Amino acid sequence: MKKILSIVVLACSFLSAQTHIVPEGFTGFSVSFKHDQNVDFFGEGKFLRDSYGNGLGVGYIYDGTFGVDFEYGYSLFDRKDTYTFFQADSEIPVLSEDENFNFVDNFRSENAGVGDKGFSFGLTYYLNENQTLFDQALPVNLSLGFRYGSTNYSSTALTYLDQDFYGKFYSIELGVFKEIETSASFYMIPRIKLNITNEKNIYDAVSIQQSDGVTESFSLGSNYFEIALPFILNNTSAGQPFVEPSIANKYGTTHLGLKFGFLF
Repeated sequence: MKKILSIVVLACSFLSAQTHIVPEGFTGFSVSFKHDQNVDFFGEGKFLRDSYGNGLGVGYIYDGTFGVDFEYGYSLFDRKDTYTFFQADSEIPVLSEDENFNFVDNFRSENAGVGDKGFSFGLTYYLNENQTLFDQALPVNLSLGFRYGSTNYSSTALTYLDQDFYGKFYSIELGVFKEIETSASFYMIPRIKLNITNEKNIYDAVSIQQSDGVTESFSLGSNYFEIALPFILNNTSAGQPFVEPSIANKYGTTHLGLKFGFLF
């Protein structure tokens, strides 16, 4: 039991990536597309906000224990009806317009219509319940991974300012999942994952004293839990189709997601 707890602690500290659907002993390719929508259950604004995220991924899994994948993602963040901007020479906020951009840690929620797009690369190790590393079998499966990627941001204000704004990130992830047989035609693999992300965002600020460009950056971290319930059909002529609804708390707000794809 102490060995199991040690592995879990190490997983939270050092490893991780994107958790994917992994049937027991599966070897093959995966292709998937995911859309998540920002929703507001208790706020006074719109229930379905304009914020969303999309991701297109392709990966390879070996013997249900090791996976590698590439992902292209693009998102939009626009949660509020009005935004404010703090000028450098004043403590009184003004309405933010197309020529203003807040370069702050929570820039996704403090600027209108911030889009991002980028690529990422992930490695994942899956420790299943039939493992032989320990004297006893695990009651659930674990996934440990690492993801690294880069992102470019865009908005009307950034275009007006002719401002490049981009970032790099890495994610550490621990997933817990369990394969459940339900019928002859499909089965489920419910899972929970913890994602720990650190990012560094870079832009070219203007030095008032010298009137020239100065590269500035700021780093931030974000954590979120995601609960998902994938449904996987048994083998068909086109591989194994799957559908995965999910719910997560990203950047402090709720996101409902739907992922679908194929295992080949």
